[in-house]
Amino acid sequence: MMKTVSLPIPLTWIQPIDFQHKLGICERLFGKAISSEGICWVKTGSGISWKLDLANPTHRWIVYGKYEGAAFLNWAQKFLPTDAIIVDSGANIGQMLMYLAQWIPQGKILAFEPGNEAAKWLEECLTIHTSLPVEIIRAGLGASPAQLHLNNIGASIGHGAWNQISETEGEIIQIVSLADELANRSMTKVDLWKLDVEGYEIPALKGAESLLKEQRIKAIYAELIGNNGQQIRNYLAQFGYYCYLFDSHGKLYSPAQLPSHTNGLFILR
Repeated sequence: MMKTVSLPIPLTWIQPIDFQHKLGICERLFGKAISSEGICWVKTGSGISWKLDLANPTHRWIVYGKYEGAAFLNWAQKFLPTDAIIVDSGANIGQMLMYLAQWIPQGKILAFEPGNEAAKWLEECLTIHTSLPVEIIRAGLGASPAQLHLNNIGASIGHGAWNQISETEGEIIQIVSLADELANRSMTKVDLWKLDVEGYEIPALKGAESLLKEQRIKAIYAELIGNNGQQIRNYLAQFGYYCYLFDSHGKLYSPAQLPSHTNGLFILR
């Protein structure tokens, strides 16, 4: 069994508590103290231990609490049945997966991660947590099967934190369609699709168009940036999926206009 590092006692008290600006506050209070641990096994805000690089600020956020904020994860915990099927595209090292997988003991997460380094990192963590119902698929999602590249445009952040699919630059990766992957596993529906693929969302959605037309995907949580975010919103609206954001109190609302960078929850009206 791996040995986990000791965290400052006040941090262990704070980990289970949600409050506004938590990640930033914890970084100011504890970031310097824990960053010297480097790559180690550590108890995360999800309540389970994970391998992280605490010299990396984005990995330290995973220690502090719910990655990218609590609102979506709190909603998901209430929304998901225990036998849910979840698609995590852009699974990375499991920042969101470590929460979602604990809530669906009779379900399954299909974790799509095309980057070799991040996929190996995630695999190592899941060998410790064999009870988590996760299947790693070393591919990216697109409109149809293809061979493309994954370009690390955030190398200074480390560990595949910011990769984009490219025609020519980066490691060679496989692209598959979500409709094909579900059919190969005799899966007929998806309860939640976490879609975070750094600008490649529209091709990924086109690879699931048959599922969207038949409304066999209940909810989609997607990163929305600039014009691409509005294109995602327009594309999904034609299939009856409408965009909602979380306000500062964790409540859903329908925005007249999208912020320049946000995450949207698309659900059927």
